[in-house]
Amino acid sequence: MGPAAEAAPQLAATSLLEPTADATVSVIIAVLRDEGPAIAALHRAYREALSGESRRLEFIYVLDWRASGALAALRALKGEGEALELIVLSRWDGEGAALRSAFQRARGATVLILPSGRQVDPADVPKVLDGLAEHDMVVAKRAKLRASWFDAAQARLFLWLIRALFGRTIADPVCRVRACRRQVLDEIAGYSVQQHFMPLLAAVRGFRIAEVEVREGGAIEDGTRGFGGLLLSRLRLALEAGSLFVVLKFIHKPLRFFGTAGLPILLIGLVYTGFLGFSRVFFGTPLADRPALILGVLLVVLGIQVIALGLIGEIIIFAAGKRIKDYTIEKIL
Repeated sequence: MGPAAEAAPQLAATSLLEPTADATVSVIIAVLRDEGPAIAALHRAYREALSGESRRLEFIYVLDWRASGALAALRALKGEGEALELIVLSRWDGEGAALRSAFQRARGATVLILPSGRQVDPADVPKVLDGLAEHDMVVAKRAKLRASWFDAAQARLFLWLIRALFGRTIADPVCRVRACRRQVLDEIAGYSVQQHFMPLLAAVRGFRIAEVEVREGGAIEDGTRGFGGLLLSRLRLALEAGSLFVVLKFIHKPLRFFGTAGLPILLIGLVYTGFLGFSRVFFGTPLADRPALILGVLLVVLGIQVIALGLIGEIIIFAAGKRIKDYTIEKIL
C-alpha cells in the first residue's frame, strides 16, 4: 500500500475479507449532468489512469433517458470500441437508486464508484484501488479543497452531526470516489441511502474502512451550484443521516423507538386527565366548558397509538426475523 493511502484513525484497520484472485474491476458512474463532450473526455482520462497492472475493467454508466447529450457521447465511445455498458433509466429516482441498478449488473470482484464530474484528479484514482489490499472499502478525501467560509462552516457542522449520530465520520463525505469489495455491496446495497453514507454504513456493519488523500479536480459539486446549493444539499444529507440513524438503531427493536416517544405522551395525558377528574369529583370543578379535558384525552389516545405502532413493528420483525441478518461473520475456523 502506497504512502498516499493513509487511513483516518477512526476508520483504519486491516481487511475483514479474504483477498480475491479476480482482477476484474467494475467501474460504476452515475451521470448527474447532461454534459456530452465532458463525459467523453472524463471517460478517457479514467481509462488511461486505470489501465495496466493486469486489471480488467468494465465501465458501467447509469443515466436518465433525458440526458441525450451524455447518452450520445457514450454511444459514440462504444462505436469507437470502448468497452462500456450503458444503463438508461426510464425514471430518475436519485443517485442511490441509479447506483443500485448498476450494482446488479456489475460482474467484478472489486467495485469502483466514480463521479461524472472532475471532483478529483483522475490520475489519483488508482491510489484508491491500491488501498483495498488491506481494507474492505477505501474512500477518497480531497486535499486543499477550495471552499468559502460559509461552505466550510456547513461542512464542519455536517461532520459534527455525523459523528454525533454514528460515533465516526469521514473527512470528505460528498466526494463520490469509493472502491470496495463486492461482498461489501452485497451487505449494504439493500439500504436505500445516498452513496455519501455508504462508508459509514459499511463501518457499522463491521467492515474495515480507510481514507486516501487525492488531489482535487477543480469541479463544482455536482448538483450544488449557486450560493444556496451546498446548503440545500447538506440539509438533505442531514435528514437522510437522521433517517439512517433511526433505521440502524431501531430496525430490530421498533418498540424502543416508538415506546420512547409514546410513553411520555401517554403518562402526561393520564396525569393531566386524572388531575382534571380529581378536581371534578372532589372539588366540583366544572369541565364542560374546558378544552383541557379534550387535550388530556387526546394525549392519552395519541400515546396509546404510538406505542401500538411499536408493538406492530415488533410483530413484523418477529415474523420476518428468520430472513433478517444482523451480523457479519469475520471468519470461520
